[in-house]
Formats: sequence, C-alpha cells, structure tokens
Amino acid sequence: MLYPWIMQLDLSPAKTIFWYPSDGGGGMPLGCEQILKKIDVPIAMAKFGQQQVEKCYGIKTKYIPHALNINRIHPLPEEEKKILRLQWGIDDKFVIGVVARNQGRKMLDRTIKITAEYAKLNPNAVLLLHLDPEDVAQPFPIVSLINKYGIQNRVLFTGTKWYKGYNDNDMNKIYNLFDVFLLSTSGEGFGIPIIEAMSCKVPVLVTNYTTTKELVLDNNAGLGIDLVGVDESENPDVHCNEILDGTITGSWSVERGMCSIKDAVKKLDYLYKNPDKRKEMGANGRLAVTEIYNWEVTEKDWIKLIEELGGSY
Repeated sequence: MLYPWIMQLDLSPAKTIFWYPSDGGGGMPLGCEQILKKIDVPIAMAKFGQQQVEKCYGIKTKYIPHALNINRIHPLPEEEKKILRLQWGIDDKFVIGVVARNQGRKMLDRTIKITAEYAKLNPNAVLLLHLDPEDVAQPFPIVSLINKYGIQNRVLFTGTKWYKGYNDNDMNKIYNLFDVFLLSTSGEGFGIPIIEAMSCKVPVLVTNYTTTKELVLDNNAGLGIDLVGVDESENPDVHCNEILDGTITGSWSVERGMCSIKDAVKKLDYLYKNPDKRKEMGANGRLAVTEIYNWEVTEKDWIKLIEELGGSY
C-alpha cells in the first residue's frame, strides 16, 4: 500500500495526480483517504470510487475511466469463432469463460461451486479458465476443488502461466471462445477483463458489488449476481457503513462482497436459454466500450487535464 510512506514525502513544487481504484465497500483501504487529501488532483478510474470517497469522506475527485484498445480486443467473425471452437473441441458447448488470477479477492471457489451446481442443469455447459492452476499465489489448490465436486470433465484451462501472460491477439481469441463471461469477484477497482469481454460482444455475469453497476448494468451488457442474503434493492450503489449480510471484512478494513451461488446458477441458466438476450447484451457491451472505455476517447481527457496542470504553474 502507498499510504505509509507517501504521506512522508514533500512532493512540491510538482503537481501530483493519483489515479486510484477502490475495489471494495466500507470506504477506501484504511487510511488511504489521506492520500486523496494530499494529492493535487485525485482521479477515480471508476465512478464507484469517485462516489465512494465523496459519500464516505466528503472528498470530491475527478473521474477518468480505465480503457482499452478496441482494435486489439474485438469480436471475431462468426466463421472464425466456429473454427476456434472446433479446434478447442467445444463447438457444441455452452462456454462459461473466466479471466482472472486465482487470488483470494476473486473468490474463484465460488466459480467452481457455481459450475458444479449449474452442470447438474445443463449437460452442455463447460468452464474455460484462463488462469494458472499451479499459481504460487493461489489461496487454495483449484484443481483439488474441481476434483472434489467431480467436474473434471467440465473444466478446461487455456494453458497460461502466472509468470507469462498472453499477448493481445491470443487473449482476443480466448474471449471469443466464450458464450458468457463469469466473475465471482468480491469487488473490482475497475475490472479490465470485464470490459475486454464486453469489447468482444460477450455478455457478462459479475458479482453485483462495486463497479458492476456502471460497467455492466448501466450499459445493459449483462447481469449482476446478488450478494448472499441481500436483495438487489438492499444493496447500495456505494457501500460505506451499511451492514450487509453478503459482505465480510477483509484486509485494510475493506468490505468484500460474497456472491450468491444460487442466484448465479439461475442467471446463467437464463442467459443460456435466451440467446437473443445474450446477443443484445453483447452488442450493448461493445457499444459501451467503444464510446466510453476506449483509449482514443479517454486520452483526450488526460491531455486536457495535463495541459491544465501545466498552465497552473
């Protein structure tokens, strides 16, 4: 965390920018709001983080979203996707895709449990995991959990390693294999894999906590998974000190959301049975990325901001 040492630095006369994420509820990680008060221009990379610090601490910040290159991450022609799926042996399957490192915050144990439950309903469903099953940072051995629930024949790995990532071209092919992108995360400071999936016209199903509303729900690009024991109407857009059944307190006093396995299964089945809705959500996602989460759009905001700072010396 930046907090312990950055507060001791004298940064003047330089003008400072802090482009920050906030990936949980209950406010910023303990003490980190002090950075926002010290920096000349704090900028949130998600509306959630911007609204959170204003609601929880009364601090106003700017907002410039994260983005991607829409020419590198994009939907492939249908014929090319069919060839890819044939190569993977999943041409007749309903492919639930995940792009995430197996870290505690991602709560991928729930992904495996969701798959195990949904596999009982849909014999055509398979889970395609873009992660390293031998990651040294994993909080639990994911292969053991897959074996525990007897879904070895329903889970595939792309072959990536935690120490060596894929290039944009290979990642683009991975996203284009998915029918649905699933993320059982406990919270996202932004969610780059979410917008990458959206950019490939893949509908997303993500825990309805932190940035999900602005990225997914507001753009009608997919569905949000309810928190455990929390009705959607009870889940605040910005979570400060409200007590919710579906959260647990993590490190740095950040509240982590825990998605409902039952709700995820129900919504996966809805997406499977409604291909037209998947297509509609996928198109909406691509449009949102093109218009909002596109480096060609956001770079203009950065240039304008830096020019303004330069003129204020």
